[in-house]
Amino acid sequence: MDLAMTHKELPSLNDIYRLLKEPEAVQQTSYILQFLWRDLTSEFDIVGPYFTSPSTVDNKFVMACVMETIYLFQFHELKTSLLVCDGASPNVSVIKRNHGHAGVYSVTEGEDDIFKVEPWMVNPWNPPHRIFWLICPSHQLKNMINALFSSKTSGTKHFQRVGKPKFGWDTIDDLYKREIGRAQLNCARMVPRLKETHCLRDAWTKLNVLPAKIMQQEQVLGELHWYIHQDNTTPEESAKTSETLKYLEACHHLFECGFLSHERVQSLNCDVIKNINKGYHYFSGWLTDLLEHDPQFPHTSNTQKEFLSWQTWDLLRIDVYSFNAFVKWFLETYPTYFISPLRISGSAVESLFSQYKYSAGGKLDAVNYVTSRCSHLVKQCTTSHQAGKGYRDQSIGTLELPLIKHKYGKKEQQQ
Repeated sequence: MDLAMTHKELPSLNDIYRLLKEPEAVQQTSYILQFLWRDLTSEFDIVGPYFTSPSTVDNKFVMACVMETIYLFQFHELKTSLLVCDGASPNVSVIKRNHGHAGVYSVTEGEDDIFKVEPWMVNPWNPPHRIFWLICPSHQLKNMINALFSSKTSGTKHFQRVGKPKFGWDTIDDLYKREIGRAQLNCARMVPRLKETHCLRDAWTKLNVLPAKIMQQEQVLGELHWYIHQDNTTPEESAKTSETLKYLEACHHLFECGFLSHERVQSLNCDVIKNINKGYHYFSGWLTDLLEHDPQFPHTSNTQKEFLSWQTWDLLRIDVYSFNAFVKWFLETYPTYFISPLRISGSAVESLFSQYKYSAGGKLDAVNYVTSRCSHLVKQCTTSHQAGKGYRDQSIGTLELPLIKHKYGKKEQQQ
């Protein structure tokens, strides 16, 4: 059980719901850190170790768990080359400290690329190979769309590029109004999956990946492009909508055609890499123009309104530079292999927790986490392996039970 017990209580059976009294009381586990090992070129996954914490997880605890997990995987001949996590503060602190940074990433003056960062470290159990860090692309997509949502009329941002009109979420609200008008006229909607909750974006919607994906897919981009070229669209509305469209197109290149693409990465000149760099160039160019126009522009301040928050911008830099460096290293080291970008996502861990929650009847906590996890592992072991398309291994099948009885005199031993 994941329930803390004192040495005096161990000899006897206790009611798991009773309260422990001070001073021997120990808080029950409230946080669980689960690891999953994935193969980049196949459907092979291993549910790794998990760690519990009775208090808020900090960067020291995360770092200790990460190192222990890397060691355990390496001990079982599973090499770690890339670590994927969400953008939670302890995770980001660990990432930055591993390559000598703390707090906000600075701008490197005098360099060809003033925004370049190197979010990787040497694998201590497999030197000189590196371990690259990556923020989960699905989480980063939500960050980018939430950033645009903060630029609504009553929001904390008022996005504006140098020499361009202000733009923001009001364009999305107007799009939804046009969609409602089409439905009332019994006309086909241009973005049929768009819902009112996707535009209002309550706390639950902000955590959901689907609404964020819809905002940067071709149907939304197509509707905005159509609206810009209508005769009854004013020049002011056209210019504002055009700027919002460019923002969403950059997200489209970064995620839909990049990190979340279904294509394989087999070279540095592939479309996936080109799309990621194209989308990133929009945001880096935006900030470069602001800094050239005003060298004192406080892009690291929480109060500036013209650009992304420094947290969102730092996470984007980690993703782009780490992924590019990882792809280069991987293809040089394993030239006959490829990378499936969809495998590099934290969604797999979230899916794992969803299955645990289902096994626990919808209420997953520290008490039933072990049984839910064991139930899932048993299902994995008893379910026949399904080879994916292009999977280089064949399915393993057995014609008979791998149990052989050997007779030694009068006794029978089973091996």
